[in-house]
Amino acid sequence: MKTKLLFILILVVSAVLYLATLRGIPGNAPGYLIKNNLDQASKPFELSPERGRYILVLSLANNHRFSLSKELAEAAFPDVGYIDGRFYVYFAPGISLLALPFYLIGSLFNLGQVATYAVISVFALLNIVVLFRICRDMFKLSVGPSFLAPLIFAFGSIALSYSNTLYQHHVTAFFITSSLYAVWRYRKEEKFSWLWALYVWVSYGLAIGIDYPNGVLMLPVMIYLAFSTFPLKQTEKKLTISIRLSGIITAIAFVLITALHGYYNYVNFGSPTKLSGSIIGYKQFLQTKEEGTRKGEQLLKKLQSEKNVSGFFQEENIPFSPYTLLISADRGIFLYAPIYILAVLGIFSVLKRLNSELNAILGTIGVHFFLYSSWGDPWGGWAFGPRYMIPSLAVLSIFIGIWLQKYGKHLWAKLLTLILFTYSSAIAFMGAVTTNAVPPKVEADFLKMKYNFLHNYDFLMSGKSSSFVFNEYFSQIMSLQQYYTILFVTAVVTCYILLFIVPMLYKDET
Repeated sequence: MKTKLLFILILVVSAVLYLATLRGIPGNAPGYLIKNNLDQASKPFELSPERGRYILVLSLANNHRFSLSKELAEAAFPDVGYIDGRFYVYFAPGISLLALPFYLIGSLFNLGQVATYAVISVFALLNIVVLFRICRDMFKLSVGPSFLAPLIFAFGSIALSYSNTLYQHHVTAFFITSSLYAVWRYRKEEKFSWLWALYVWVSYGLAIGIDYPNGVLMLPVMIYLAFSTFPLKQTEKKLTISIRLSGIITAIAFVLITALHGYYNYVNFGSPTKLSGSIIGYKQFLQTKEEGTRKGEQLLKKLQSEKNVSGFFQEENIPFSPYTLLISADRGIFLYAPIYILAVLGIFSVLKRLNSELNAILGTIGVHFFLYSSWGDPWGGWAFGPRYMIPSLAVLSIFIGIWLQKYGKHLWAKLLTLILFTYSSAIAFMGAVTTNAVPPKVEADFLKMKYNFLHNYDFLMSGKSSSFVFNEYFSQIMSLQQYYTILFVTAVVTCYILLFIVPMLYKDET
């Protein structure tokens, strides 16, 4: 009973904090208002990923099609492409499809844009639930560490700045973590365990529709499922392999979802295997128009044949990108969230007792890190921290829980955790209430701008906020600094309670 009550309280506090930082403005934000108006720093469409996905929502809601009108295409620039007389955003359609019902409901109350962004906050809350269940059920952690792990991910990392806007990272994290948990339940061979296998296959298919690299990022989870479908048993005389047909039959769900995705590609881009990211850009399209009809058509075909999404990944980037993702002054995760140093310590603490679950989690982190180390833009464009690593931060937080389970009884470990969380959370909330439009150092030096959270500090001090709740309801009665302090202190006090008070309530429990 105590755990259920604490669980509810944690979710309520988390929901309030997510609502308090939700980005947006009143109204349904039509396309013609976006360009050169709502696409400035601290505005709801400050960066092209959220802008493009929202514009696709508008096209689906108002025009009932995936292709964009010329007006919407211009608003979505530069992440918009052209093919056969039609314009499309470069992003996979999954996030926009998930957000569409939220927009339709919100638009009835003149809150279409805010409601659209709220879909990501819902998935951020679901991530807290799933991470708690992984810590509590899979790794048998005590109550305090089981709650602290998701709390650190939610409010002690850059994930907070992407829980209130239309990015894919929290949805990707949800599909990865929930599928890890589902495979573990499937391995237990409980009654109706086939439903867990079905969920994993459905998640894999949907995750690819959310963001195409998820097809690679979720491979360790699918390998984990494969070993669970074909379990090996070692006896004194021989090694036997079993087959669980449920793990094979449920793959039909993935085939059907993939076929539907292929049909979408065929209808819109002319081939089941052609992705939106492989069509030529809007800027290139304009260049071909300047060449005249015949030359323009020839140039258009040439450019289209040369466009290939695999070109975004280059192995020569791998030696340099880890520095950017881990310790650089503009994107390094240990600069933005040093609490994850404890995750590294947690990993070292389990290396001598690896099992299938730990291998799957470590494999997920490894594949994720390798993939985005080869990415041509490890900075994530203008972004708050290394945003591509958010799904890995979700699973890395589990290792913080494992470390706390081992050392959390010591006062020094609690104090170290609280200090690191306080620093990390201060930065996380700074980004969440101001802007994600932070340039990488290479561009910031040229533009004479700041290139990390010091840029956000300037916004905080000048009172420029992206928060819908603050701007609409609190800006007249308090400063942005006061609002920020209330949210930040709430998170730190919650962390303190979980570190020092909760263990006293569970002295006789694990």
